[in-house]
Parts: sequence; C-alpha cells; structure tokens
Amino acid sequence: MDSMEVSQETVEKVQHFAEDRQKVEEYYEQHRISSSDIQDYERKLDDTLRELQDRVRRQEDDLRRLRAVNATPSIGVEAGSRMAQVRRAKGAYDSLLKSEPDLPKPESPLPSLLAIEETTRILKESKASISMTAEKLVNARQRLKTEETALRDARSIQDGLRRRIDSIRKEQSTNKEKSPSDLARDHLEEQQKKIITLDQDAGRMKTALHKFCEDTLAPMIAAEDLGGPAVGDAADISDATLASGYTRHGKPKKPKSSETEDQSSNQNRIDDLLRRQTGQESTQPSNKREAAAVAIQELLDTLLDAGSSYIDVPQESAASRFLVKAKVAQFHPRDARRLRLIDFGRSLND
Repeated sequence: MDSMEVSQETVEKVQHFAEDRQKVEEYYEQHRISSSDIQDYERKLDDTLRELQDRVRRQEDDLRRLRAVNATPSIGVEAGSRMAQVRRAKGAYDSLLKSEPDLPKPESPLPSLLAIEETTRILKESKASISMTAEKLVNARQRLKTEETALRDARSIQDGLRRRIDSIRKEQSTNKEKSPSDLARDHLEEQQKKIITLDQDAGRMKTALHKFCEDTLAPMIAAEDLGGPAVGDAADISDATLASGYTRHGKPKKPKSSETEDQSSNQNRIDDLLRRQTGQESTQPSNKREAAAVAIQELLDTLLDAGSSYIDVPQESAASRFLVKAKVAQFHPRDARRLRLIDFGRSLND
C-alpha cells in the first residue's frame, strides 16, 4: 500500500515537472530575443565605435564578459538550471536594450565635425564628377562634330555618285540610239567646249596674275633692283620712294624738292600730250614700278609659254630671284642663266 502511494506521488511529481518544463519552454519560445533586436543593437554599437573608440572598447569588453557569464547551456544540462540561466540572460539583454546608447552630448562639437567631414567628402566627389562629366561632354561634342562632318561628306559623295550614275545611264541610253559618227562628233564637240572653257579660265587667271604683279609685286621688285629691301621685306612702297632710290645700305633716299618734282611731273604731262597729238601709243613705262611690272609679266608669260623647257635669262634680276625663292621656278643646275617653271607633278630635279 505504501509502495503504491509512493509510486503515485512520484508519478504526480513527474507530471508536475513535465508541465513546468513545458511552460518554461513555451515562455522561452515566446520571449526569445529576435535577431533584428540584436542587429539594431550592434548597429548602435558600430556607430558609437566610429565616434568614441575608447568607450566602445569598454562596452565590448563588458558585453564579452556578460556573454561568457550567461552562456546558453548545452542540451544535457538540467531543466531548472537551464531555465535560471535563460532568465538571467534575458534580464541581461533586456537591460542592455533599455539602456541608452553612449552618444555624445547635444553641446558636443563631434556631430558638427562629422557632418562637415561628410559634406566636404560629398563636395569633393561632386566636383570630381562634374569635371569628368564636363570633359566627357567636350569629347562627345567634338566627336559629334566630326561625325556630322563625315555624314555631310558621305551624303555629298552619295549625291554626286547618284548624279553621276544617272548621267552615265542617260548617256548610255542616248548612245545606243546614235551612230558611231554621231558619237565621234559629240565627243569632239565636248572636247572643244572643254578647251574653250580651259582657255577662258587660263585667261582669267593670267589677268589676275598680271594685276597681282602690277599692284603688289612690282613695287617690291623695283625696290630690290634699286638696292632696297628684298621682295617681301617691305610693303607699301610708293612711286616717290622708287624715284628717289636707295642708299648703299638699303635705306630710302630723301625725296627731291617740290620744285624738282613739279618740273618732272610737268615734263611727263608734256610728253604724254605730245604722244597723244602725234597718235603714238605710250608703250614705254612711265616710272620704275611700271617697268618692274612689265618685266615680271613678260618673264612669267615666257615661262608659261615654254612649259617645262628652260628659257634664257639675259641677266639675273629681282623678278627671277623672287620666282626661284617662291618655288615657282628653278635655275638650271649647271647654268644660272637658264630658268624654267617647276613641274609640280615631278621632282624638283631633272
């Protein structure tokens, strides 16, 4: 009978123990510390670490000691002891969660310094980004201009090729309907038109060349022939300066007196009047500028007529020296009295 009562008491104790253990496990499951709370606390600790390193080290040491004391027991530990340790760990974590983070005081300059440092960093990065973007923009614009130019050239070439193809097709269709004699006649007329056009263009270019020689080159060539500056060294040389001449040092001489100039001009007018009355054309140049213009024009005409052949130059002059210096003509390698135009399609040497 006693053994039965003891057995019943033992059974009840076991049942109570099982119920208490189940309650403890349910309470532990309900009040388990979440991972988000732990991460939030660690984030606050990390922020404090960046601000005050010495205080953070103390907090970490305290936290490590607290975790070492309240370590979670293994599965084999008694249920009552496990529950007590869990409660102590929970209380410790609750106290840590409720405690205020160790931040600087409101009047501390640390937040302002951190804000200034962060703002400065952002400004530097923004300036660097702006410079890089501006450089990329300039390169992009240059590349765009290049591409636009290439596009215009390609379109021009395309239009020209299209017109040329249309012209060839029209010529082919027209030539099919013509006899060989008609084709030869058309080709001959086309060549004659080209020759006429070339002659007209050559005449216009020759007239422009003569005008350039008369207006620009003649005074400088005349000055060099008189012992003055070389062609190109001085500009705007007047007829009065040429009439006065130059010294041995290449300096302009003093102009003549007004009476002498008046007498000379009066004599020139009298000579012109006499030539007009007698019906004679004025073929002689009236001054040194006109004489130099006639000389350079005659030399150029002779060279153009000779083509690639050499011509004989009676004597070296400022006009011939200028043409050689300007790479328009060249002397014979063994005879400086012979001159010819440079054939730009070949080498400068024979």
